[in-house]
Amino acid sequence: MMSKASEIDEEEFQKCLKKPIVKYSDMPNEMGAEAVEVVTMALDKFVASRDWEQASVLIKNTLDKKFGPSWQCAVGEGFGFDIACQQKYLLHLYYGRVAILCYKSA
Repeated sequence: MMSKASEIDEEEFQKCLKKPIVKYSDMPNEMGAEAVEVVTMALDKFVASRDWEQASVLIKNTLDKKFGPSWQCAVGEGFGFDIACQQKYLLHLYYGRVAILCYKSA
């Protein structure tokens, strides 16, 4: 039996899933905040259709315009990665049950 302190009701759990959770970022704070905003906007647009490919294209194109070319973006519910990228240009986060990886390639 779980104690009251460790129980989380379903509504509170769903509320937590609607916030982006940054797993790792080596971006400067301002750039990271802007990138998280771009990711959130794109996923909010495509979450109903679960069209992760279109979401990743929108994120990539937006980051290319904001921070220069050569951005890569992966969006999905189950993937692993091992990449080489430029320093200070990596963002890995979760938005609900969806993982997002954005990085700038050399």
